[in-house]
Amino acid sequence: MDFKKVSKISALLSKSFAEEFLRLLVVYQDISASEAASRLDLHIKTAQDFLEELTALDIVEKNEVYEKKRPYFRYSLKKKKKLSVEVDFLALYDSKGEKNKLELKVREKKNSGAMFSTSVNNDRISSISFFTGEGRKR
Repeated sequence: MDFKKVSKISALLSKSFAEEFLRLLVVYQDISASEAASRLDLHIKTAQDFLEELTALDIVEKNEVYEKKRPYFRYSLKKKKKLSVEVDFLALYDSKGEKNKLELKVREKKNSGAMFSTSVNNDRISSISFFTGEGRKR
């Protein structure tokens, strides 16, 4: 699993209502956003956003249901009731890319309104100062 997907899943699961929300999905098998919002005392938009994000991460599937004339979505967990997250930290390190980053040169653009200050060894940028205005009002 790539790092971006893991961070999105982690952000979702860290929400204060995530545990109760997922419990509802397990107990009721499928639920609409409005039902979940009323049971958890959440705003409907919060429930919809949470369910849509779970759908985008392929944890939940949504089905369109027609009741009278107005369609709405019902959400259910995928067949798997378990989520395993595995991160390969070695995939994050690109030795060729790190070598190339050290060879990059950064130059100040003339009259850009920014000034770069380097460290003692002149191999790193220690601070960047931005100037706005003109003359003494700078």
